[in-house]
Amino acid sequence: MVGLVAPPRSRKQKFDSSGIDAVVFDAYGTVINFTEPDFIITMAEICAAQGLEADAAEVWRRFLRASYLMRSEHHADPVYKRYDQAWADQFEYVFKRMRLSGQAWAAARQFKVGLAGASAFPDAKPVIEALRPHYRLALLSNADDDFLTECLSRNGLSFDTVVTSERAEAIKPNPAIFQYLARDLDVPMGNILYAGDNPVPDVLGPVRAGMKCAWVNRNGTRKPRNIPQPDVRVRSLEELVGLLVPWR
Repeated sequence: MVGLVAPPRSRKQKFDSSGIDAVVFDAYGTVINFTEPDFIITMAEICAAQGLEADAAEVWRRFLRASYLMRSEHHADPVYKRYDQAWADQFEYVFKRMRLSGQAWAAARQFKVGLAGASAFPDAKPVIEALRPHYRLALLSNADDDFLTECLSRNGLSFDTVVTSERAEAIKPNPAIFQYLARDLDVPMGNILYAGDNPVPDVLGPVRAGMKCAWVNRNGTRKPRNIPQPDVRVRSLEELVGLLVPWR
């Protein structure tokens, strides 16, 4: 397989993959390389497009605050809302408090364009293809169908199934979205390994739902105290291959 070499075992971790029938990935921050610096750049582009004089990092900070206050992955059981509507509400909150004459819906649409155009991490496609002969593969994302579908198509990524919060009408870490995915895969919850980067939706969520969990901690951040232990921790998707596929 081009672009992937057999990685070393991950820091002597013990992980029994014998019962795993499906591997599920989070999208943004796990498979798709769109992280905080990219969000801040997108905020700067939104401000420029609307002629708003504002610090993009401050806009992003207040946007996150609005997300936390309204409904967010930061809560244990967030209330479902389409992301275009949720983001428009958040931008309205931000513009009002920063005294900016911005157009919330236009900002939300441009935000989606940025996410749709994001690139995959270099290790994403090789790892997906390495796992494909051995497991059913899925993507589970807090996202609307339109921008995620476009992003996956642009990056040439395919899965046996893709479940979004829009499709399931539930948001991680709510167990309902993980239950929806398990039904869609027709695989028992305990036979699914979920891999994601964000401790709240991507560790708390699958653990509560009864899935195995791999925390993809690319930056070596510390796990919050109120989050349960994942079954395994990796610094890259390549490490998953070393844990899940026997090299011969």
